[in-house]
Amino acid sequence: MILGIDLIASDLASGTKSFNTNLLNQFLKNKSKEKIFIFITKNYFNNIEVKKIPKNIKLVIKPNFLNKYLFKIIWMQIILPFELKILGIKKIYSSMNYCPLICKILNIQIILNVHSNLPWVYFDKMPGSILKNIFIKYFMFVSIKLSDKLVVNSYYAKKELIKKLKLKSKKIFVNYLGVEEINFERKNKIEKIKFDFKNRYILSVASCVRYHNFINILDAFKNTNYKKKKIKLVFIMQILDEKYFDEIKNYVHKNFDNNEIFFFKNLNTNLLNKFYSKSFIYIFSSYCEVFGLTSLEAMKYKIPVLISNCSALPEVNGDAALYFNPNNPSDISIKINKLINSQRLRKSLIHKGIKQVNKFKWINTYRNLMKIITKKI
Repeated sequence: MILGIDLIASDLASGTKSFNTNLLNQFLKNKSKEKIFIFITKNYFNNIEVKKIPKNIKLVIKPNFLNKYLFKIIWMQIILPFELKILGIKKIYSSMNYCPLICKILNIQIILNVHSNLPWVYFDKMPGSILKNIFIKYFMFVSIKLSDKLVVNSYYAKKELIKKLKLKSKKIFVNYLGVEEINFERKNKIEKIKFDFKNRYILSVASCVRYHNFINILDAFKNTNYKKKKIKLVFIMQILDEKYFDEIKNYVHKNFDNNEIFFFKNLNTNLLNKFYSKSFIYIFSSYCEVFGLTSLEAMKYKIPVLISNCSALPEVNGDAALYFNPNNPSDISIKINKLINSQRLRKSLIHKGIKQVNKFKWINTYRNLMKIITKKI
């Protein structure tokens, strides 16, 4: 069986890039009987960890402009299916929410990974124009319906898709994500920014979108004893919703003094890891997650985690986090103060977090994915 793996996606620092990069390295590290063609763009070479590519794997290198959404969609839907046919590929794994629809006509099996249920749960909170979001929702819907197998990242996501789209359970497979190992050699090379890491700070890493509800975090933080304890709040973001980011900045300007709230955008992996490792508490407020990787990344760095009590987050984080209602700033504020004031609670969460994060490894994600791909329908 000849397999195709489509890992062409955004090169911006994001969950998308992290997923595709880690999966790419697992394919290159682990032996497989199948002949595999992996489609990537040139800039993903910077993230390849192995020096020698296995004989059964062929990297099909594409130009970097395919990282752009529109060009990727055109290539995927019009060109890729015929490339697959010419190469004799019988199955294609599409890693990011959409699949090449013509493959259905060409009798090529489609395995699709869906990383978001947002269009069916919080459509009004999606970033971008309404027309674009309608297109995304429809395109995802058609991709999901036409796929032969569907991979999701939690049992919560599976149940939600079955309920919202009336899908058959036997078509959907759950595959948890992995957490990247700490690379201490890479960690030593850090770019310089204007921030004193001697500060005590609470960290939040998330895309700037309305369903992550940063303003409720700020509203809650405002009513904690952060001034007395000399604690800062740091947001590391991908700005997907510019209008919402402006609202956040205006809120900060009206409610906080200078150098109390910090925003950083598009940080490289080394610097992001340093922020994790030096943080005092990690906080993540979201209404809609099918997995939520950043809280596990914080646990990896032995940071106590404070997180929303909804969607897939309790499933993934177990008893290793302190939970709050993301719609209730008062509850968030109480929980922040509780963590700030209790060293015993912080140590307990750190200890539980170390055990929890060890359950999620990329090698397991890769092996389970290969079982799903190669299993006969």
